[in-house]
Amino acid sequence: MNSIQLIGRLTKDPQITSIKVNDVFKKVAKYVLVVDRKTEGVDFIPCSVIDKGADWAENNIKKGSRIGVVGSLRINIYKKDNTTVYKPEIIVAEQYFA
Repeated sequence: MNSIQLIGRLTKDPQITSIKVNDVFKKVAKYVLVVDRKTEGVDFIPCSVIDKGADWAENNIKKGSRIGVVGSLRINIYKKDNTTVYKPEIIVAEQYFA
């Protein structure tokens, strides 16, 4: 099972773009959550949400907003300068004020 839950604050306002899926354009919101670690320090977690969730993000959250997200972890893998790069991202299914 690939499921993750996080609570954190946005590092900046969501970036809104669109993608084409089956000849239909869908809105995408991308943002980074800063999440406290249990011991010390923080993690910066990139998140993406599509369609109605992107609308909610665009209209309701901004830099500094404290939100919770539920989603799945995706690791994007690509080559850069003959090196394999692994870039984690949360695909958000639910988001809410926390």
